[in-house]
Amino acid sequence: MNITVIGESNIDIAVKPQGATRQGGCTPADIAFHHGGVARNIAHNLKLLGHEVQLATVFGDDRLGQSMMEECEQLGIDLSLSTQYEDAKSPLFLSINDDIGNMQSAMSDIELNSYLNLDWLMARIDAINRSDMVVADTLLSIEALAFLLDHCLVPLYIDAVSPNRAMMLSEAMRNSWKKSFYALKCNLAEAQALTGLAQPEEAAKSLVARGIKEVYLTMGEDGVAFCSQKEYRHFPAIEAEAVNVTGSGDAFFAGIIHAHAIGISGMASVGYGLKAACHNVKSEAPVNPTLRLSVFE
Repeated sequence: MNITVIGESNIDIAVKPQGATRQGGCTPADIAFHHGGVARNIAHNLKLLGHEVQLATVFGDDRLGQSMMEECEQLGIDLSLSTQYEDAKSPLFLSINDDIGNMQSAMSDIELNSYLNLDWLMARIDAINRSDMVVADTLLSIEALAFLLDHCLVPLYIDAVSPNRAMMLSEAMRNSWKKSFYALKCNLAEAQALTGLAQPEEAAKSLVARGIKEVYLTMGEDGVAFCSQKEYRHFPAIEAEAVNVTGSGDAFFAGIIHAHAIGISGMASVGYGLKAACHNVKSEAPVNPTLRLSVFE
């Protein structure tokens, strides 16, 4: 499949404190730098699974941005729809995590993402619509998200990213005349932000009622809920000894999208997402570089 992925690329700075933090003091920690961003991670995973992938994103004019671009090119990810801006700093995302990567707190410096706006997207929509499938994260502006909902002519998959960004997606849906798209991946906090409903089943059914054909609601160790107009079902998580859970949601969604690309959709695709996520947590990096089709066997 030819798949276009739209959204953020950033540098992840992951901090794992070694012991209790001390106010006013210095706490020893493991600090790692990785190429990240939801859209970039999904694109990376899909390329490892053998798809033709275009990444539409924005890069800073610094060594970090250049490094991300070079890695994408080495992987064979098409960057012809991406833009590098002069004198711009690459987006940075700093997270304080526990010993397996569960985020405890975070800070971001993502001013560059202001370029992911309506004008930027409109200039690319014709090329985007030549894809077989389109994936977007919610780092696009509200106006750009609404435009994408209305003008994307192929199946559109959206990752909610965070509760705050999910609320922006909700506003984009209100501003859209189509008000619908093919599939949404969100976690429970994001689903609650989108619907105001606390229970997974209620939230997922509410999202389907709003025009989303398929909802994949992830709940970490509690598994995944799938919902469509026909059915709702909960799937338990696959047990794995986790090294780092960062990026597992991106791998899950890539697994779902891959399954759909080869003709496996609905509930049958959930196993692909779970296996991809299970494989991902075995790596220190947000994307496990050993992901291959054999993971699904």
